[in-house]
Amino acid sequence: MKLLVLAVAFAASGAASAAAADLSSRAWTKAPAAHEAGFNWGGWYVGGHAGGAWGRSDTSSAFINGTAPIANQQAVAAASPRLEPDGFTGGGQVGYNHQVDRWLFGVGAGASYFGLKQARTAAAPFPIGISTFSTTNSVSTDWLVTLRPRVGYAVDRTLFYATGGLALTEMKSSSGFADSTGQNQTAGLTKVTAGWTAGAGIEHAFTNNWSAKVEYLYSDFGKQSFSSPIFAGQTPTAGLIAHDVDLKVSTVRGGLNYHFGGAPVARY
Repeated sequence: MKLLVLAVAFAASGAASAAAADLSSRAWTKAPAAHEAGFNWGGWYVGGHAGGAWGRSDTSSAFINGTAPIANQQAVAAASPRLEPDGFTGGGQVGYNHQVDRWLFGVGAGASYFGLKQARTAAAPFPIGISTFSTTNSVSTDWLVTLRPRVGYAVDRTLFYATGGLALTEMKSSSGFADSTGQNQTAGLTKVTAGWTAGAGIEHAFTNNWSAKVEYLYSDFGKQSFSSPIFAGQTPTAGLIAHDVDLKVSTVRGGLNYHFGGAPVARY
């Protein structure tokens, strides 16, 4: 009986030693700690915006086949002003975002009312002779459409982004000339113009679906040209006045977006 008890005790001791050796030979590893899931900017969104816009439009005029003295023609050209239209802007936007870790890649389209307009009139005596002249120039546009990719970096619920792409607007410009001898000219341009736009913004999600943003955009629509004959009273002459006008616009606007959303993004 004593031999049986000793045999059982010896066997139990050997098993415990083997288990301890096996446990000590195993490499212990610590599982990575997952931080709190971050806000997901990915998916479709739709929203609206409002703000202000201010522009710069340089105009120029040149006589072609004019019969007036060169000095007088140069005086009319020198009277071409720089216009600085400004106004309210507001509209809507729709887009899609794809988020990879903290980086965001997206594309958006927007349409805005663009109430930019300004007109200026100048009058002066001709350098040669006793007659005087006056010029009137105006520029305006009523709408803006953009199609823009954007790249951003998210710090959880706050997104910093840069954007740029295509801009479309309908540029309207007119120019008039008249002098005290009866010569006059009126010309106009209405044209849908393609240009480019670029800017940056900050957007913050204050709920899981709603975000607010502020952004700046600079848009350039290039130079447009138009011309019209000079009239002597009601009779057209062989002379023309050619006009150039350009338009560059800065826009600052705030907006709200509704996000249809995706699953939270895990951060490690």
